Amino acid sequence: MCGPTVYSNSHMGHAKTYICFDVLRRIMTDYFGYDVQLCMNITDIDDKIIVSANENQKDFGEISRSMENEFFKDCEALNIRLPNVITRVSEYVPEIVDFIE
Repeated sequence: MCGPTVYSNSHMGHAKTYICFDVLRRIMTDYFGYDVQLCMNITDIDDKIIVSANENQKDFGEISRSMENEFFKDCEALNIRLPNVITRVSEYVPEIVDFIE
């Protein structure tokens, strides 16, 4: 599933989206007994993150990781089950460039 773009704090739109996915996942696993493997992609590099990093004289990864940690704390506070696998855009830049070319 699509995860957040981690340039700022979470908001109600995030909460609604991830609560809905969590409910569906719980129904599939707890009621129907399916083995659901949830993979979430985190957009940890984009224009907003780079601008914020430049304005604050920080590395984009520092800002991304901090906001990602806050996002997952918010999920835990809402009792949302965390994904089994987390991927980040920054981990797949060469593949993205190849795809675009």
